[in-house]
Amino acid sequence: MSNETLTRNTKHLLHALFQSGVRHFVVSPGSRSTPIALLLAAFARENTAIKLYIDVDERSAGFFGLGIAKMCQTPVVLLGTSGTAIVEYAAAVAEAHVSHIPLIVLSTDRPAELQGNGAPQTLPQHRVFGELTQQFLSFNLQDDHPDTTAYIDFMVQKSVHAARTDRRGPMQINLPLRKPLMPDLAAREPITVAPLTFHAPTPHFDTQHLTQQRVVILAGPNEGASYQAALSQFSQAYAVPVIADVLSRARTPETIYGIDALLQAGLVTEAYRPDLVIRFGATPVSARVLQWLRQANIPVWHVDTHAGTDHSRHISQAILQSPMDFLSSHTVTNHQAFYDLWQALNERARHIQGEAALPYHLDQIVAENTPIFVANSMAIRDMDDIFTGQTTQEIYANRGANGIDGVISTAMGMSSTTKQRSLLITGDLTLFHDMNGLMMARKYQLPIDILVVDNNGGAIFSFLPQAAEPDYFELLFGTPLDLDMAKVAQLYELPYVVLSAASELKTVLANQVAGPRLIVFQSNRQNNVADHQQLLGEHHE
Repeated sequence: MSNETLTRNTKHLLHALFQSGVRHFVVSPGSRSTPIALLLAAFARENTAIKLYIDVDERSAGFFGLGIAKMCQTPVVLLGTSGTAIVEYAAAVAEAHVSHIPLIVLSTDRPAELQGNGAPQTLPQHRVFGELTQQFLSFNLQDDHPDTTAYIDFMVQKSVHAARTDRRGPMQINLPLRKPLMPDLAAREPITVAPLTFHAPTPHFDTQHLTQQRVVILAGPNEGASYQAALSQFSQAYAVPVIADVLSRARTPETIYGIDALLQAGLVTEAYRPDLVIRFGATPVSARVLQWLRQANIPVWHVDTHAGTDHSRHISQAILQSPMDFLSSHTVTNHQAFYDLWQALNERARHIQGEAALPYHLDQIVAENTPIFVANSMAIRDMDDIFTGQTTQEIYANRGANGIDGVISTAMGMSSTTKQRSLLITGDLTLFHDMNGLMMARKYQLPIDILVVDNNGGAIFSFLPQAAEPDYFELLFGTPLDLDMAKVAQLYELPYVVLSAASELKTVLANQVAGPRLIVFQSNRQNNVADHQQLLGEHHE
């Protein structure tokens, strides 16, 4: 074993990752990861295409990397030290698995002789994420054999390609290392990685004409490339109504919005019944829309590269094709009157007040193409019901596992990828759950406005049956934290603004600042329920 071998193989690992399209690295420092971290820092200093971020909290780092990968649609590396540090990535890996996001965990490890024998900071890290990672590799970087180096070059490129294409999702590369851990930073041996090139033949699809004349498209959350322009062209050319989920990145004022509220209010009657619904993307934010399709026994084709994922078990055809390819290879002759009937739903008056007024005002005032990250629970539901996409379709969330874990850090990762000012909408409980993520906003002075709906607890539970149990509700579900948001802002050195009304957002956002800013809207959970019951007035069930 020599430092020369460790240095050479580590450089090959990093160059192979770069050759595979990796440009973003998020490092949580530790002892066992020393040689990888040092050589990565040196590589980044020599290559300005590499973006290196340091996040001392592995849980936050995992979601920070996830946010970058969501925005850039490219693999992102997480580097951590051995022991529980690696396990802290698990929540982000789980979200990446369900959402098909190519996260790459470089887990540095203790060598074999220290495993299972009482060595400190040592866990069984081999495939530690189980079925959550589609690809797993293990390299002995200190093995001085030419086959080892060639194997690193080849397998990294092969596995990263798989993680971003046919088996899209997270992967783990485990790196057991013996001391001494210091690489030779002065080594100047040129590193050449033989490129492994993948060619995918361009698919050709014969144009097919759909015989149905009352076709509706349901554009669900989009995990891949944007197809908004093609969808708009298809809708207008063939008079096809489009119900666009707020996470489809295809919602515009011409698409149907707020389907959940419309269904709950009983406004989607038999007259709106389609002959066929073509569903794109992942599971919609609206639970009611899938219930409606199943209960009304409406035929559904699911078109997606991961088609067939449908917990309602109602789709009749799973078409393994991208939405873009489907739209370019199909035509339909829809009834214009049917299209006009659906479009008129957007004209229904909505009585918007309280928390729900935040997405309404944002819809009017945010700058063009503003990236907006939305927390789960109430925030994403309000955005889906109210935000029409007048100026931006760049709406993101962690809807794979539908949890509140890592929301702040993911939004910070999103913000790090663009110079344009971005926005996060979150509740106070979600903010608290990942408050460490605010450190990245401060450290890198990220251009993001953090809009916190402070209703002192978990507002979504007030809409659920357990709200009828007042003896236990606040203790177990309301969970008030009594956070002082001014002190949170002070801790992370963030400019701090309190809104007395949602309409004040226009004035606040017009007053631009250079880095992050905390904006607080104080709300009441009980009033929020009443406000939502009046959203569609007398039509509400």
